[in-house]
Amino acid sequence: MSKRQQVHLPLEVRMVAKIGLSVAGAASLGLLAVLGLVSDDQAGSYGQIIGAFDLARQNLGPALLVLGLTLTGFAGISAWMFSLYASFRVAGPLYRMARDLEQQIDQGPVAPLPIRTTDRLQREWKAFEASVAALQAQHEELRQALGAVRRALGPNNETVDAATLASALARLKNTQQRVRL
Repeated sequence: MSKRQQVHLPLEVRMVAKIGLSVAGAASLGLLAVLGLVSDDQAGSYGQIIGAFDLARQNLGPALLVLGLTLTGFAGISAWMFSLYASFRVAGPLYRMARDLEQQIDQGPVAPLPIRTTDRLQREWKAFEASVAALQAQHEELRQALGAVRRALGPNNETVDAATLASALARLKNTQQRVRL
């Protein structure tokens, strides 16, 4: 296949396919083993054939039940392990983002800690980082506009330059109106 025709399956699809193929392969091998164990290779006469059939009929049901329960257990444990692995790749970034938001609330604008490169939600993480950077820039712009208003008012509110104050207030109002949450 050329590079354009190659299909890249996500990890989840590949893992489910591996689980299904391994269960199907184990079922096939188990069925062959059960049939080999319950059959009699030395059936030569009619009486021996009937005896082997009776033996196989008695033992085939319990043997297939044990095989079926074993395969069901294997498939369940494999699917559980896979879902645990996959959930950590989603739950980890969500937990990290929640802690970063808590830090933003408690400590003010701080740089978020990055998630692992093997985690899912990479696109969402980049959007989260961009939004945190935009909020930090907005916070800094508001801080500077408020500082300009304070400087325009003067230290003791005695020397107020009306033009400078009007400009600083307009800048603060413009910055405040651009806040989008």
